Amino acid sequence: MKKIAFLDRDGTLIVEPPETFQVNSLEEMEFLPGVISALKKLSEAGYRLVMVTNQDGLGTEVNPRENYETINRKMFQIFSSENIFFDEIFECPHSPEDQCFCRKPKTGILGDFLEKNNIDFQRSCVVGDRQTDIDFANNISVQGFLLGEQSWD
Repeated sequence: MKKIAFLDRDGTLIVEPPETFQVNSLEEMEFLPGVISALKKLSEAGYRLVMVTNQDGLGTEVNPRENYETINRKMFQIFSSENIFFDEIFECPHSPEDQCFCRKPKTGILGDFLEKNNIDFQRSCVVGDRQTDIDFANNISVQGFLLGEQSWD
């Protein structure tokens, strides 16, 4: 059975700017303290890493997809240089007002991932920076961890 660590992006892997709540450029991209060593420990403990992120208005003028993709490419390039690899990336491009089925804490973002994978729900987890991440963990029946003070240390 697979142990999965479902990880939020902004505010969990990278710093979420308090003014905009959105990373808009490589210059703004900054890893949370301790994230690389924490992800290494998770990987070494046999966890598969899966990113699950709400990205308000992804693909719109306020959140252009090319900015998001550029940031992800750099982030994953740095992670891979440290032997940290993500198996899957799930993103919801909608705003809360859209009332979509894929925005965390709803579970539609995962599609049939939970059914298609032999997941160890007892040992899998969600790590995030908001209550919606904890609610998402509850909705997929895994333990949720809320980062304190925006750090993995």
